[in-house]
Order: sequence, then C-alpha cells, then structure tokens
Amino acid sequence: MIRFLREHLPDRNLWVIYATMLVLSTAYGIALAVLPIVLQERKIGQDVVGELASWFALGLVVFAVPSGAFIRRFSARWTLAVSILGYGVMIGILPLLKSYPALAVDRFIDGLFSMGAWMSAETLVLWRSNRNNKALATSLSATFTMAGYMAGPALSYAVSGFVAPELRFYMAGGIAALAALIVTLALQPDPPESHRHAEASAGNQELEVEAPPGFRGALSLAWRIKVSCLATFASGFFQASAALFVPRFLVQEKGVPDEQASLVVAFAAAGMLLISNFAARAGDRFGHILVMRTLAIAGVLGMLAMLPLQSFAMMGVVFVIAGGCFSSMPPLSLALQGVIVCPAEYPRSNSIFNVFFACGLVIGPFITGRVFAAHGGTTIIMLFAAIWCVFAAASVVFRGDDPRARRTAGTLAKA
Repeated sequence: MIRFLREHLPDRNLWVIYATMLVLSTAYGIALAVLPIVLQERKIGQDVVGELASWFALGLVVFAVPSGAFIRRFSARWTLAVSILGYGVMIGILPLLKSYPALAVDRFIDGLFSMGAWMSAETLVLWRSNRNNKALATSLSATFTMAGYMAGPALSYAVSGFVAPELRFYMAGGIAALAALIVTLALQPDPPESHRHAEASAGNQELEVEAPPGFRGALSLAWRIKVSCLATFASGFFQASAALFVPRFLVQEKGVPDEQASLVVAFAAAGMLLISNFAARAGDRFGHILVMRTLAIAGVLGMLAMLPLQSFAMMGVVFVIAGGCFSSMPPLSLALQGVIVCPAEYPRSNSIFNVFFACGLVIGPFITGRVFAAHGGTTIIMLFAAIWCVFAAASVVFRGDDPRARRTAGTLAKA
C-alpha cells in the first residue's frame, strides 16, 4: 500500500498537507467536544447554541468567495497558514468571552478563518495531485481530516480528569498553532501551475479554457462544475442535518437510548473511512460522476432500509453504509471539478464549490428542523433520500460533464 501511494502521489507536499489537516482537525475535534460542555455550564439555552452555530456557518458562507481572491493574491500556502493561526486565536480566546455578542462575533470570525483554511488546503491538494489521481488525493485528505476529528474528542476525554473544559480551548488553540507552524516550515511555495493560464497549464486539450473575469465568467465556471456543486450542496445539507436530527429520530420513533443514538455520527465516520478510498480509486479509473451516482443510489437505499428496522445493531450497519456513501461524496466532487477546470481556475472554482457546501450547511438544519417538527423523523429520512435522488438524476442528465465519460463516448463512437 505504501509503495502504491508513493507511486501515485509522489509530491511530498501532499503529505505535508495531510499532516496539517490531521493536526488541525484534532484541534477542531477538541473544540467541538468541549464547546457544548462550556455552554451548558454557563446555562446557555439550546436556542442560543443553535444561533452560535449559525454564526459560524454564516462566516463560512461570507468568506467562501473572497477566499479564492486571497489565494490568488497571497498564495494558497500563506492563506492556509494565516487562516489556521487565526482559527487558533479565535478558539483560544473563546473561554474569555462571556456575552452573547462577543461569542457570536468569535464564532463568525472562526467561520471566516475555517473557510480560508479549508479552501487553501483543497486548492493545494488539487494543484499537487496529477489529473489521474485527484480523487485518491482528495479522499486521503478527507481521511486524515476525519481521523483528526475522531482523535480530538478522544484526546479531550483522555485529559478531562485533570484539564478543565475551558483550559482545553487553549489546548486546541495550541494544536492549531502547531498546524500553522507545519505549513510555514514544511510546505513549499505554490507550484507554478497555480499561476499559468489554461493554454499553458497542462497542455491537455480536455481542460476547458479559462473563464473570463467578472460575474459572467463566474456563472460560466459554475455551470461547468454544476454536478460537483450539486453534490457538495447535498453533502453539506445531509451532514449538518443528519448529525442533529437522525439521533432524535432514533430516540423518538425507534426507542433507541440517547447514548446509542449519539453513535450515528461515529457510524458515518467509520463508513467513510471504509468506503472513501475505494470509491476514489474507482472514480479516478471509471469516472467520478459514475461513482458518485452509484454512491448516491446505494446511500438512498440504505437510508430507506432504516425505516422498517427495529434492531439498533442492524440500523447501525445500515447507517455505516449509507453515511459512508454520502460522506465519501465531498472528495469525489472536489476531484471532479479538479479535472473539469484548468489549474489556474482552481481558486475561483473552489470558491464557488464551497459556497454551495456552506449553503447546504446553513439551509439543511433550518429546513430539516421544521420538517421534523411538523411531520416527524420518518419524513426527514424521506427528505434526505429525495435530495440524493435529485442529485442522482442530475448526474445522469449531465454525465457528459465528466471528461472520462466524454473520452469513453468518443472511443465508442470511433469503434
């Protein structure tokens, strides 16, 4: 396996990025684990907790487009380092903030820096990977990130006996600073491809010409990567909503104890770790849209299979499959836009891509919460299935957007 990865991902900078995301997501995991504890100790209600999450999501949305301009102006490397350091500062000072306005501003700026970090890392992974292994590169980035999100809460729990909850925010800030130091010392400057125009970027006729600047150019670029954008919107919608409301569905309608119901996020993470890399290799070989459509259909069948089940063990197995399929979508959709547009377009296309993801994060819980309140948990399962069915249908209609599908069609026509 190690030999395979060295052959297909020879650029050492990819592994620096992976290490960075592992360390950074460990800081995120610590902060996410301890934030509800601190807010509960301060007697802050659930409605305010939800509002603070919305401020964070708003920061993601607001900076999704400007982050691309920052990358083009200052480089992805420095945008990544500064964004990580900014996140570390904001999470480190959070225990010092007592008022709601101060907490809201902190979470909003936290969202700004987080989007800058994610955007920069994604852009660098696309730049540093070759055209035939982009899904493998992006899936490994997601795997290291997920590992950090799992390690963070475990580390927080391990030190809970002798480190107070508020002090663990300082620990998270220090770990984030370590991630910024890794970028500063170990990551090389952006590759030359990041500054070339489409005509000179790779000499590959399949790459689209660079879109013109301005709003019309952005619309043209968004249309070219529409399947990626639909997939990442559905991913954001599902991830943000399922983590909140699937456990409530299991508790209220399936009679599952709270402690067991809270494991669904871990089930989805386990499924992602099992499925993502295999799906990525299949996407690089057979076409990203084809594999994404297959995952969407399998995930929908898995979600619907939960409805008649009563055994929690069986529901857990089903959610490993369904959650793993849906959680494997983001790296595939990121890789798809990486093979559609030229390297010079990555900062701008990634901005558009992340706008859709952030909108899914914001809109998903808002809609799902109201559907759950009005019609119950079974209906939200049907809602998730419907959203992914819409994506699957769109992936059939626009299957020609995948360069590999166009190559296959051309080969068949010549035959």
